[in-house]
Amino acid sequence: MTLAPLSRRVLAGLIDGSALVLLSMVTFIVPMKLLGVVLPMWGVLAVMLGWSVVPLAFLQKTVGMRLMGLELAREDGHPVDLANVLFRELLGRGLFPAAYLLTVLAGVVSQLLGMMAFVVPTGLGMVMLFASVVAFVGALAGNLVALTRPDGRGLADLMTRSFVVVAPARRPPDDPDELAAAAAHRKTVVGRIIVFELVLALGVVATPWVLTRRTGETAAHRTARIKRQGLEKKFASDPANEALAGELLDALEREGLLEEAKKVLDRHRRAMASRELDREKLLREKLAKAPNEERTASLLIELLEAQGRLDEAIAVYRGWLGPTPTPSRRAGFGHWLGVRGREDAAVVELQRALLEDPLVPMGHTMLGIVLARQERHDEARTELFYAVTLDPEDEDARDAWDEVQEKLGPLSAERQATLAAQVARWTADAGAR
Repeated sequence: MTLAPLSRRVLAGLIDGSALVLLSMVTFIVPMKLLGVVLPMWGVLAVMLGWSVVPLAFLQKTVGMRLMGLELAREDGHPVDLANVLFRELLGRGLFPAAYLLTVLAGVVSQLLGMMAFVVPTGLGMVMLFASVVAFVGALAGNLVALTRPDGRGLADLMTRSFVVVAPARRPPDDPDELAAAAAHRKTVVGRIIVFELVLALGVVATPWVLTRRTGETAAHRTARIKRQGLEKKFASDPANEALAGELLDALEREGLLEEAKKVLDRHRRAMASRELDREKLLREKLAKAPNEERTASLLIELLEAQGRLDEAIAVYRGWLGPTPTPSRRAGFGHWLGVRGREDAAVVELQRALLEDPLVPMGHTMLGIVLARQERHDEARTELFYAVTLDPEDEDARDAWDEVQEKLGPLSAERQATLAAQVARWTADAGAR
């Protein structure tokens, strides 16, 4: 026998590894698309058995090894027995732990994408995950042993007393009858392997099919149910998630599960209310410790306003302003009140702000707009004249001024002169009344 060069072994391994990954994906995707359910570990093991174990045990080579002109043999050149091949491939080379880890990864990704529900007993799953990681790392280390040995044999080959050699491992018999008998035997073995592979492939799909026939569901309904179950599991851990609740409600309504949809909606609302209550409590505690913190006050005001608790929001706003707010802050509060329909209170706050500082930015504009809404057009026209005079580029003031002018007509020249003189005094006195 001639030991195989390491480079040819690596190429054969890459070919077989690529085929194993591709076929494993097929066994995962095809049953899921056709039946809506899949047994991923069963499919991956079937692929490994059909692609690696059986061909090595009975033909001494996989497709990759055949392409590279290699065979697996004992020291005497005879085939390695089935038990040793199973150990060599599944444990020694790490195919079984790799299969489990890939299965877990594919299941978790599919569940996160909402494509399917991934079910595994938690305790057993953690034990298997830990064992698979340890076994896979050990197999990798065992494969690296081949780099340190002149014969290129890894730990799996050493434990099973196997050799990867250049084909053929044994010279063919010289006797024509023996050669013909060997060819006939090989043909029989190949035929049986083909039958076995077909049965194995059928079993990959047939097993999930048999399991699904018990439910009487169609593939489409099964896929929808599995996706819905995945959403329900996510929703159970985060019932306040608005996007998740909406997606689950849509799924339930499509399946006609209206009562279940109502329960989900009720639970979502309760979770939202509980979360908002906790958030409100936290914000109030933070604001009590730092009453001047603008960000905290703003968040609490927005929260209360969104819940329709405007009076409480106003109280929080007043509390944040304090007893002696600056004219600018008071004017901002007045504007906020006006936008929310509290026009009387808005007028009071804006007038007080302007009394303290007639040059508060946008103060006259906001007061004029609120007065116009109350149909106090003459007062509104005065304030808007101030606003336009102070800032001719103020488009809000200009638009409101035009509307009031249409209703009342233009101001007299004498009145305009009086108001303009007032603006001039404010400007000269830096806003002093």
